[in-house]
Amino acid sequence: MTNSRGETRDRVKILAVADEVSASLYDRFDPARWADVDLVLSCGDVPPSYLDFLCSMLDVPVLYVRGNHDDRYSAPEYDGCEDIHGRNVEHKGLRVAGFEGSMWYNGRGFQYAERAMRGIVRRSRLKSIRHGAPSIVISHAPPAGCHDGHDVCHRGFGAFRTAIEAWKPSLWLHGHMHAYERGERDTTIGQTRVVHVFPYSVLEVPVRAAQPLPSVSTQSGTPDRLTTAQRRVRSH
Repeated sequence: MTNSRGETRDRVKILAVADEVSASLYDRFDPARWADVDLVLSCGDVPPSYLDFLCSMLDVPVLYVRGNHDDRYSAPEYDGCEDIHGRNVEHKGLRVAGFEGSMWYNGRGFQYAERAMRGIVRRSRLKSIRHGAPSIVISHAPPAGCHDGHDVCHRGFGAFRTAIEAWKPSLWLHGHMHAYERGERDTTIGQTRVVHVFPYSVLEVPVRAAQPLPSVSTQSGTPDRLTTAQRRVRSH
């Protein structure tokens, strides 16, 4: 793979974000620290202005799904970034699928009953027969029984477990569980590594990987104290 700087690499470096604007990626942004990022993936509940900032500063594609609180933003606010909810797209040898929202709990925002999400996943799986299974999946909510909570809002989707069994992606990245930030963040289900990326994680994956490799590395960020500038762009 040739990145935006003309370098040929057999691995893709991914910056994944969710749920909070990190000062390390905004107020204290250091271009040299993030210069080798190839792709930004957003798992939702961050403002489009944050994604636009990352897109502009890193000069790389931004793929995103929306979180349950992102209904406050209109679609045009995300111009320059690509919504992949219910889709399976390719980026330089990597196929990436995405699913927005959380479990239905009060009917506001991007919320889905299990049955509705099952239908979205089924349609995405049918499309993948033609285009190929994704090696990475991003979602806002976690898979059922993995990093999820006991309350309805933070319950994971059983449909995501079905997708993991069918696709066996290398990585499944999600957000939404910052209220449970002391819980497990990095788990393996079968051949799939599931990572809670809040507030950000940096991961490297082989191009066209279908299976997780022992050498896959992760750097996770820790929540930052909010500054005035962050409050202007944070989502909730």
